[in-house]
Amino acid sequence: MRRLLHGLLVLLAFSCHADDTAGYQEWLKFKQAMQAEAGGPTGMYAIQDMIELGAGESAHLPARQSAEKKDNLRWLKKPASAALAIVKFADQRAIVSGPGIQSTDLLQTQGKAVPLGDGLAVKGTLLRDKTLKLWLYDANLPAKRNFKQLDFYPYDPRGRITGRFRRNEQPVAVSYLDSRDQAGTMYEVGVIEATIEGKQYDLKTVSYKNRWKEIDFLLLLLRDGTSGKTTYGGGRVVEIAIPKGAPPASVTFDLNLAYSFLCAHSEFYNCPLVLTNRVGVELPFGEKFPPQMSNQ
Repeated sequence: MRRLLHGLLVLLAFSCHADDTAGYQEWLKFKQAMQAEAGGPTGMYAIQDMIELGAGESAHLPARQSAEKKDNLRWLKKPASAALAIVKFADQRAIVSGPGIQSTDLLQTQGKAVPLGDGLAVKGTLLRDKTLKLWLYDANLPAKRNFKQLDFYPYDPRGRITGRFRRNEQPVAVSYLDSRDQAGTMYEVGVIEATIEGKQYDLKTVSYKNRWKEIDFLLLLLRDGTSGKTTYGGGRVVEIAIPKGAPPASVTFDLNLAYSFLCAHSEFYNCPLVLTNRVGVELPFGEKFPPQMSNQ
């Protein structure tokens, strides 16, 4: 019996170690991806400007005057006497054109930015309400803003938490005003019953989609005892992958993979801060407070 118990303990220890190793490797990949998303040439700290266009509208990026700084360039809806680039949004196409630019539909570039020269680039994002977010990037801005890297808590396997998932058979629409005071809608898709630091929580999960056959991940939005101290005050996000349309009865989420609401890094993002769950303890996992930088 003792030999059998010893064998089971060894097997359990090996399994836990394997899980910890896999979790640690996932965390390393997560950090690497987040650093690229932040400081890359089209990352969060390279955003110079953003404008939203409705169907039939255009945006113009005026050509620089000889003494004008590149980082002063902003999108204009009115035509410029001379334009570095023009984007026309119509018929679900966002065509960018300009001197030396091959006419391109920004919505057909698979998320890649179109270079404008001199480190500038443009990218388009089609929103759910069929408006266009038009982004302007300057690859030199992260360095100008003294961006080094994002900061994270050390990996801790205690951040992996398993709970029972109760799904809403029909996702419930929730209307809200986001961080840019714009109206939005998300859907409460279910609740995770989880024990954190010995206390039971019912954590609501949300999605931008309202049909289960289209949902392949859940969003868990959290504020906790670190919020506003060592992490972003508005809260953080944990993504939970699930088989599309078939959420399991038990889910595991990893707080080591928690990242700040994107509006922590740029005023141009829209964040649904009002949908966050409040956890009454400190969760020292995942992304820490955004770095302090100059020239923002």
